[in-house]
Amino acid sequence: MSVQKLDFGQPLFEMEYVENEEKYFVKPKSMVINLAERSQTIIYIKGIPLLPLKGTIVEGVWLENIGRALIVLDYEKYDIDDPEVIARIKGSWKSLYECSGIERHKGIPYFKSPKVRVGGDTELNVCFTEPMAPSGPHRDHDRNFDEVHAQIRGFGKMQKFETNDTSTFYQEYIMAPGIVHDKFYNEKGEYPWHQYHSITRAVYMPIEIDR
Repeated sequence: MSVQKLDFGQPLFEMEYVENEEKYFVKPKSMVINLAERSQTIIYIKGIPLLPLKGTIVEGVWLENIGRALIVLDYEKYDIDDPEVIARIKGSWKSLYECSGIERHKGIPYFKSPKVRVGGDTELNVCFTEPMAPSGPHRDHDRNFDEVHAQIRGFGKMQKFETNDTSTFYQEYIMAPGIVHDKFYNEKGEYPWHQYHSITRAVYMPIEIDR
């Protein structure tokens, strides 16, 4: 049983990784993401299930039967439209171009926190984007993992394409705080062309689980 404090979301978020706890009390309005994909452990909130790789927002309530979970504490604490907050984020996190080195990412107002590894097989980081900023279509990743995304602040969309061309769009999931979209990968770990695209100023979290 353990509760681990995480600082990778600073200066915007305080987070805790909770593993193998029968009960955990959430006091401030916070986001909970069930990370127990391997064991398929269901978290219960007043008897109602929170399934693996799904999220919700709670306040003043006990979580029960936690296998693995991420808690984003008091997730609305800072105003992401405040210029001072934005400046702190951009001063602390790397731009998408700095992370990827891909020419088409140059100038995109999109910033990524450091990554953290939890539970031995899951990597997390947080991304901040200005309104209407696309990550760019892709289907390959830098290692072999299963990935979903959780919306934390603002609104965005996860989109699918037939090819590496946004004109071949065929499906999207609208993302609001607390939403973790359905899996895009198949049993072989193959992905369609896909991207995250912010609607408003937004913060979201990629969740990468080793295959």
